[in-house]
Amino acid sequence: MNEHTIIADKLRSEIIAGTIQESEPLRELALSNRFSVGRSIIRQVLLQLTNEGLVETRKNYGSKVTSYNNDAIINLVIPLRKTVELYALGQYFDKINESDFLKWDKCLKRMKQECENTNFKKIAEEDIMFHRIIIERSEMSDVIIIWNTIVNRLRGHFIRSYKKFKNPLEIYYEHNAIFNMFKTGKKDIALKILESNIE
Repeated sequence: MNEHTIIADKLRSEIIAGTIQESEPLRELALSNRFSVGRSIIRQVLLQLTNEGLVETRKNYGSKVTSYNNDAIINLVIPLRKTVELYALGQYFDKINESDFLKWDKCLKRMKQECENTNFKKIAEEDIMFHRIIIERSEMSDVIIIWNTIVNRLRGHFIRSYKKFKNPLEIYYEHNAIFNMFKTGKKDIALKILESNIE
């Protein structure tokens, strides 16, 4: 794993966990000293976290942790994500094959393991992967681009939303139910259960 990835993972985890507070400035020089790397690497990391929606960067003002805007997430981002995923699945549902099922099955096994380990960061990555399979299988470039932009801004929301579950394994059970509905071949019901999962 390269320095860029290690630093991005560390800062992402600290932001999501609240160790680095909302609106807290992220100074290139301080981060460069902290991680003993050049400022160019820090700039790359901050750009990546900005693209993920965790950091805000403004010219001549620097970077700071994004303030969590629950209203925008609930009323704009999630409905848009729902529309994109339902459209993608609806377009190719009748063409789902064994290769697709195998990808979801592998993803679910990893998700179950991370739920058992209560590793919310990795659960989020498997949750995203489960839905990424839906999007990429559509093979529609516009859908893929829009979804990638949306989901990069939802990582923190994923982890925050997991707190509603008394047992992390409920996250796995919910996605396994979606998978099992896909296997029935009942398109209308599969779309409804997917829609109910996206919140």
